[in-house]
Amino acid sequence: MQIDKITAINDELQLVNVTISHGSDSYKYDMNTPVLEGDDLQAHCDAREFKSLNNILYQVYDRNIQFSNEEEWDEWIADGCKIAEVSKEIPAVEAKDAVYEDVEVSPAGERQKVVVTEVEEEVTSTVIEKNSSGKYVEKEVTETVTKSSEEPQFEEVPLYHANGQPKKDDDGNPVMHKIPLMEEYEAVTERRLVSAAVEAKDAEQIIISPEKAIEKKAWVDSH
Repeated sequence: MQIDKITAINDELQLVNVTISHGSDSYKYDMNTPVLEGDDLQAHCDAREFKSLNNILYQVYDRNIQFSNEEEWDEWIADGCKIAEVSKEIPAVEAKDAVYEDVEVSPAGERQKVVVTEVEEEVTSTVIEKNSSGKYVEKEVTETVTKSSEEPQFEEVPLYHANGQPKKDDDGNPVMHKIPLMEEYEAVTERRLVSAAVEAKDAEQIIISPEKAIEKKAWVDSH
């Protein structure tokens, strides 16, 4: 490292302009040092030479790479200044069938039985239509509609007195009582997807960043 110029900053620091050589290239570079001179200053600057060179080369090669020593820089430059390819291995995927489960959405139970009856009825309504003469006329339209109705079902059972004797009316006939006719119904289940089917895939290597050569930039001398 060649010391070109020293400029005082304060009682503790000074600006030192140096020239750092690497191969056939020379870089003019500035560094701050303690207030030193002669061999002491030269030794201090020499000790910091690679750190400064590393910073220079990092910028010259567009801030893409750094190395821990000058030999690694020389080897990388001689090899064409290439940034290695970055790839990632995607592991193989094993095929899997879809998995379903039956989920109860309504429990089993008991309810009153009903009879559903469908009846066709003619329904007449009034509509307004445009006739062939272009006049709006009012007319009645009759259509057949199907209506359904639910009739709850009951069963008759004899009614008894508190003492257990059958209750009878004035004519001696048993007094009957209507109670709902019940029926059992099954639980309602729904088939739901737990995990989707997986298609088998082979392992593959994907390139995240291809190999590229870094073009060297010109260094702007600081002095």
